[in-house]
Amino acid sequence: MRALICKEFAGPDSLLVADVEMPAPAEGEILIKVMAAGISFVDVMMSQNKHQNKHELPFSTGMEVAGTIAGLGRNVEGFKTGDKVAALVYDGGHAEYVVARTTEVFPLPDKCDPLQTAALLSVALTSEVALSEKGQIKPGKTVLIGGAAGGVGITGIQLAKFHGARVIAAVSNEERAFACRQAGADATLIYGPDLRDQVRAANEGRDVDIILDPVGGEFAEQAANCLDWDGRYLIIGFAGGGVPNFAANRLLVKNRSVHGVILGYYRWQKPDRLAEAAKVVLGAIETGKMAAPTLRLDSLDAVPDALKQIENRQMIGKAVVQIGP
Repeated sequence: MRALICKEFAGPDSLLVADVEMPAPAEGEILIKVMAAGISFVDVMMSQNKHQNKHELPFSTGMEVAGTIAGLGRNVEGFKTGDKVAALVYDGGHAEYVVARTTEVFPLPDKCDPLQTAALLSVALTSEVALSEKGQIKPGKTVLIGGAAGGVGITGIQLAKFHGARVIAAVSNEERAFACRQAGADATLIYGPDLRDQVRAANEGRDVDIILDPVGGEFAEQAANCLDWDGRYLIIGFAGGGVPNFAANRLLVKNRSVHGVILGYYRWQKPDRLAEAAKVVLGAIETGKMAAPTLRLDSLDAVPDALKQIENRQMIGKAVVQIGP
């Protein structure tokens, strides 16, 4: 089969399409014929050996796919060959076939666009467990989202709206602000030293209940002051490059809390909760309540250039590659 292969940790430019042996499903695993695979910032990090999950060379990038079941390992129940599914994988998604654990494979509703599903699956699941489990989102709450034009940001906007919340999207320029408004954000703002003033102006003079932050860095230093009483700060990542420090006294005086959220915890420790989140995410995609600006590629050869766009912060929304029919 054909796959996009990383043979050295030198970034997107080092990725090449090659013919490799097709994987075989072990016990509790499912072989998937890949129709579409998502392309994300995590793939960039994997190609540079900067992701917390390490890989032995050579390997194929890609952590989210949609396709059809082509084979079953031993002791797999509830699935059959030919079923349409979406799945998370540790790596190997940028290939014609990939193996996934049963607990990370989800039935794909008939009305779900496979390309949109593959593009959004991991970021949408991250946003969903963060907002629902850690953020305890409810109708009427206000959510501030950093890096709101990226994958986590766009899905965070739409899932927060899906749960009945008000959304303020923070971005770096007006082009990204427009994309966030198109995605459903109630208000947008541009990063600056007056962040809290902008937040309050957009939220009837008050601070926010939840902050969803995949950015870190300077944004986090300012945004932490925008939490209202009993507010919840959800740390998704540090795409901005800096790891923030939170002043404990400012958390104490307003009963605020800070929560780290990593999807791997739910994949490996709480698979039942992951399956619940997948139902919400796939249901939102199926009903048209969640979609994102998506760069759609038709060849694995085009993936490295898309990864460079992501690395250079030139992409709004998500990217996906169609691999099979």
